[in-house]
Amino acid sequence: MYWREWLQTLLSLVILLGIVEMLLPSGELAKYSKLVLGLALMLAILQPLTILLNQDLQNMDLTWISSISSEPQVQVLAERVQLAATTPFLKQDEVTFATQIETVLLGLEYVENVKVHIESTGQSDALIHIFLQPFGESRKKTVGEIVASMLNVPVNQISVERWRE
Repeated sequence: MYWREWLQTLLSLVILLGIVEMLLPSGELAKYSKLVLGLALMLAILQPLTILLNQDLQNMDLTWISSISSEPQVQVLAERVQLAATTPFLKQDEVTFATQIETVLLGLEYVENVKVHIESTGQSDALIHIFLQPFGESRKKTVGEIVASMLNVPVNQISVERWRE
């Protein structure tokens, strides 16, 4: 039944487009109007295919995708790439970067003393160690986020600890 309605629509559209094309003026505008009419005809021809594809997509079982969660793996890989891109620059001029970070952090109103150490050997879990006075959990998190955004490194590569003499 649907095919009969589709054919009727298609034939009536072809006749209507033929009449409209004869009524159109010639010139630059005719090219664009023929393009639009041709696209309308193409959409009418492809309409049954879109209905078939939509039915296939509605019946498709995608429950297996939710059982495999690859988001944490993608996040870990993204952090590795980010770290691999930044580490050579940090190792090249550790002292300058450490001094710049200290200057920025001393500009914060809640920081009295700060010491920054950039780990070049890669023996510890964190790449950047920050010793902060006064120390607090909220300050630890804020300072870690500031330094991570400054150097474009993952937050888990920054260790904020209590000030040591």
